[in-house]
Amino acid sequence: MNVHCDQTRQRLPAARNTLWIFASALMGLLLVFRTHYSLYLTKGESMLPGLQSGDLVLVDKLAYRTTEPERGDIVVARDHDDLIVKRVVGLPGEEIELVQGKLRVNRQPFPEAYAVEPGMLSLQRGRLWEDRYALLGDNRAVSSSTVVHAVVAKEQIVGKVVQSLRLWPDWWTAKFNPAA
Repeated sequence: MNVHCDQTRQRLPAARNTLWIFASALMGLLLVFRTHYSLYLTKGESMLPGLQSGDLVLVDKLAYRTTEPERGDIVVARDHDDLIVKRVVGLPGEEIELVQGKLRVNRQPFPEAYAVEPGMLSLQRGRLWEDRYALLGDNRAVSSSTVVHAVVAKEQIVGKVVQSLRLWPDWWTAKFNPAA
């Protein structure tokens, strides 16, 4: 009987050490994850059809430390006191225009290789400063009163969206989410 108790006593410190190592590793991973990534819930219809209101997006906060944003990237950016999720459509120094939902870069039609909700939205032509990026939502059918575009400095870009997850089916959003 004493032998059994001694064996149990010997296993407890090993189990505690294993648990301690596991908990420390998990905390380290969470710290690295939190430093490198953030999770955000989208709100609004400006990024339809790709992102819906209520989608969860994973944002790489370090994506642009050593590289520049590229046209087509979906980013989270600061716009005044809000965070917005938009697509990069214009790079520094370029002339950007939206004519009846069609993007023009440097006065040339620009074929967008991602899904866009067609519409008649138009934005006047303008040249970006050397340190600015033009951001635009994919939903060109929304009203011009909705925030569908922004011009931001690289410092205002929080990070690049690297993954999105729809938390509930489309029918749930349409039926139970008045913001959608």
